[in-house]
Amino acid sequence: MKTELERSLTVLEKYADENLVCIDTGSKRLTERQLRELEYILGEHGLQLKELRNSQSSGQGGFSEPADIYRGAYDLLEPGETALIYRHLRSGQKFFTRGNVVILGDINPGAEVVAGGNILVMGALKGMAHAGALGDENSVVAAFRLSPIQLRIANHITRPPDGDKIVVNNPELARIRAGKVVIEKLKI
Repeated sequence: MKTELERSLTVLEKYADENLVCIDTGSKRLTERQLRELEYILGEHGLQLKELRNSQSSGQGGFSEPADIYRGAYDLLEPGETALIYRHLRSGQKFFTRGNVVILGDINPGAEVVAGGNILVMGALKGMAHAGALGDENSVVAAFRLSPIQLRIANHITRPPDGDKIVVNNPELARIRAGKVVIEKLKI
């Protein structure tokens, strides 16, 4: 299967106008290792994975909705393992993992990230984030710019206050203290 993929990519790179590709794995679910290997192979051909689709997640035997991107691959992670995402998440996209997640990009409004562990966003968090989704109140959410639509840690939920937005130009960290979600300046 890997050899066939490499052969197809060699042909594709001659005709591709952009370097983003979408791959449908059919009924096959990829493990974290397989996904990383796929991203490496694509990188060798100057391509980047835009979407990973799985016909099992759509229920129609065809492409899944953008909301199902990556769900099949990363939900296989064990708690404590970390997924690394190299792109922005757009509105409608959802990412689920039982482990931690580091996102090298933004989580835009309408995008959703749910992790059993910690969430670290090397960009702006403007969508919804749920750390400690399996009940871990020690989980944290950190971002260069923390302005989520909704923020959850374990079973605690918060959102920004109505009215004027406060712009903070420092990285921030959200965690549970005394049974409440608190946001602190991240000391690096």
